Parts: sequence; C-alpha cells; structure tokens
Amino acid sequence: MADYRIETVRNGERDWTARNDRGAEVRMAPADVPGSQPSFTPVELLLAALGGCGGLVVDRTARTVPHEDLRITVESVSRPEDDGRVGTFRVSYEITLPDGDTAAAEALERGIRLTHEKHCTVSRTVEHGARLEAFGPDGTMLFMGG
Repeated sequence: MADYRIETVRNGERDWTARNDRGAEVRMAPADVPGSQPSFTPVELLLAALGGCGGLVVDRTARTVPHEDLRITVESVSRPEDDGRVGTFRVSYEITLPDGDTAAAEALERGIRLTHEKHCTVSRTVEHGARLEAFGPDGTMLFMGG
C-alpha cells in the first residue's frame, strides 16, 4: 500500500491536473503556455512541497516561538552541468523576532535545523534520493533508478 497517492490527468496538450483522494487539485503546465495559466510547473510543485513540508514541520518543532508571520521561500538553482536536474535548492526562512529575544531565535533555528535534519520527508528525500520505478499500462516495469 502506498503512503500517498496522486492521480494526474491530462486536460489538453501540455496541461495536466493532479488530484489527491481528499479532492484537492493543482494544475500543471509549462510557464510559457498562456492558455494553461494559472498553473504550476512540476519543478515549482517540488519547491512548494519543500516549503510546505518545512512550514508544517516548523509549526511543530518551533511551537514555542510565535511565528504567524513566517515566510518560507524556496528557490532552485541549476547549471548546465546539472544535466536536466535541479543542482541546488535554497530554502530561506524569513521572520521578524522581538529584538533581543535570543531564546526565540535559538528555538526557531533549532526547529529549522530539525526540520531538514530529521522531520521533513520531502527535504530528506531530496537530500538522500529515492528509488523511482515507472510502470507501463500492462504493469511492466519500464524504468528503475536511484
């Protein structure tokens, strides 16, 4: 049994919608297809997953620090030698803490470290990699990597 399941269906050429079993949807298309906007690209969804996972975990790991105004920005940086992969993910946490509140700053920093060292499944998977298996319509494995 899978931990998570997403179904992705084609709306039209280069225009897709991903749905979970709870009814949430997200549209995916290349950024340069005007008729498919608004949408996310698949890489943007990966960045959103990193930011969302980080935020959900920080909510738990830094719960002693008020962080209603926490903003997480995730950027991808790729170079030609990365060969079609994201080379680096940069996750930035932005929050204004009360001046001189070193305990809050330390708790938030600890929460952010724990997020990426231990608790965020998305971050840990990106860092360590995972096996990928692709199956054809008849159930034959067509690709396995990782």
